[in-house]
Amino acid sequence: MTAAARTRVVLGGFVAGLAGGLFGVGGGILLVPLLTGPFRLTQHQAHGTSLAAIGATAIAGLVVYAIHDQVAWGTAAIMAVTSLFTARLGARLAARTSSRRLSRVFAVFLLLVAARLMWRAPSGDAVAITGLAAVASELALGAAVGLLAGFMGVGGGILAVPALTLLFGFSQQAAQGTSLALILVAAPVGAVEHHRHGNVSLPLLPWLALGSLIGAPLASQVAQQLPQATLARGFALFLAASAVQVWLRASRAPAPARPR
Repeated sequence: MTAAARTRVVLGGFVAGLAGGLFGVGGGILLVPLLTGPFRLTQHQAHGTSLAAIGATAIAGLVVYAIHDQVAWGTAAIMAVTSLFTARLGARLAARTSSRRLSRVFAVFLLLVAARLMWRAPSGDAVAITGLAAVASELALGAAVGLLAGFMGVGGGILAVPALTLLFGFSQQAAQGTSLALILVAAPVGAVEHHRHGNVSLPLLPWLALGSLIGAPLASQVAQQLPQATLARGFALFLAASAVQVWLRASRAPAPARPR
């Protein structure tokens, strides 16, 4: 790999790290199209490589959120229990299925959540689910995040963050920090499964990780200083842009073969 190519890969990781740190996501929603475009990886390779690189983003961003006491470790641990299993399942499904219809449904879901956050940003003092219902909901959310991470090649924060704010009453910063803690578990598990199918580009990985390790802490620090409503609405715009990207990517994907 030439020096110019390495620089481009580091910059790609840096941009993904910025998104991860600022919004509590892995950054895969930006990284996957970058890997399939300029770096010419297949869709499956992009998903696997993105998941492998996301671990660096989660670590770097999580340190900053933890320093500011913006991580609910207990909630993250409970969600991690089910994400460990479903992340591998999602990676297996990605290796053998076309994701067009699922991607479009997910894109519509992102738009609806974005509209809800723009209409009324979370205040952090909403009535939250508690007791056994909270534990059951956390396990279910962890399962959904793990499945999404493995299947789509993203960290799952685009699902975890709005769920933690809207359902559990978390502040935006606490939701993002907790999301990064969960991603730190779900993403590597899915990446290992992708690697078993030969869908991780190892030559790109250290350079993507290097960029993420630089970008994520910088953006995480900025996130601590922003007003919660501003950060929540910025996250809503990120969700809307992600929804458009997911829809367009699904439109370019090969149509599934019709049964005969």
